[in-house]
Amino acid sequence: MDLEMSVFHIAIIVAAAIMLIIAAVSDARTYRIRNKICLAILLLFPLFVITAPSAIEWEQHLLSGFVMFMLNIAGAGDIKLLAVTGLWSGPHLVAVFLVTTAIAGGLLAVLMIVLTHIRNRKRSEPVALARVPIPYGVAISIGGLCILSMLSQPVLFPS
Repeated sequence: MDLEMSVFHIAIIVAAAIMLIIAAVSDARTYRIRNKICLAILLLFPLFVITAPSAIEWEQHLLSGFVMFMLNIAGAGDIKLLAVTGLWSGPHLVAVFLVTTAIAGGLLAVLMIVLTHIRNRKRSEPVALARVPIPYGVAISIGGLCILSMLSQPVLFPS
């Protein structure tokens, strides 16, 4: 029975990871993160809690996600993705999630600057760097994938 639950538990983590990858690709291509993706990540969380090998303080996870949503520090799709991914990180991994997301976001911003500079060399009218959008959903997804990989480690769920 425990083996089945752990396989199902890992399958839920993999499904959440796939949703984060879809969110990143969508944001990189269209600068939009569909609500269905955020909803899927949100709906997977209760299944994650139910199938966990040991108890998860899900109330604290809810608080983490709610606080991130209330900070409203990004665009609509970005903040939804940040909040539902923050739900997974909970209070114990929220700092890791935010720092990883911030580092990924900084690297993404540098990449966008370099790409804009290269494109501006070929254009007669250059685009101002301030007008270049950054698909921050990519950085949030990277932070989320880091958290999901940590959540998949058995050391977090001792027998």
